[in-house]
Amino acid sequence: AAGDAHSLALKCDGTVAGWGTTPQASVPSWLSNVVAIAAGYYHNLALKSDGTVVAWGQNTSGQTNVPAGLSRVVSLAAGGSHSLALQGDGTVVAWGYNDYGQTDVPPGLSNVTAIAAGWGYSLALRSDGTVVAWGYNDVGQTMVPANLRDVAAIASGFYHCLALKRDGT
Repeated sequence: AAGDAHSLALKCDGTVAGWGTTPQASVPSWLSNVVAIAAGYYHNLALKSDGTVVAWGQNTSGQTNVPAGLSRVVSLAAGGSHSLALQGDGTVVAWGYNDYGQTDVPPGLSNVTAIAAGWGYSLALRSDGTVVAWGYNDVGQTMVPANLRDVAAIASGFYHCLALKRDGT
């Protein structure tokens, strides 16, 4: 996973290695049993095998304040200064910077199978192969094409989104 000036690697033993020129590269020494990682602009997330989340790094907007009671997490995404967690029931929890609505999860969003986070926006892939986007939209990054269907995977960059369709396109 890559942040602004730091990178993370998940090791086979469930620990995380960090490197780079920012303090966010410093991984908590006690962190273990990690199954997934995400790097934001200046913060990081780790998903532990018990479904809980650990966050560290810059916390100017609450992006490392993991909501109390958050559990049953199956996937993570770290944006510019916000964080997303996908729970096992297909719902999304968001926290951190919200000036653009990137943590305002759309009402009724369910059946989510994947999440991604960009600079000031968030994405969710639903089990029916459709994509939902919300937050900052200065260059059209949350304007999901009306005919986009049969999506298998999503990804986000600083100001752009990608969708891999089930047919490989």
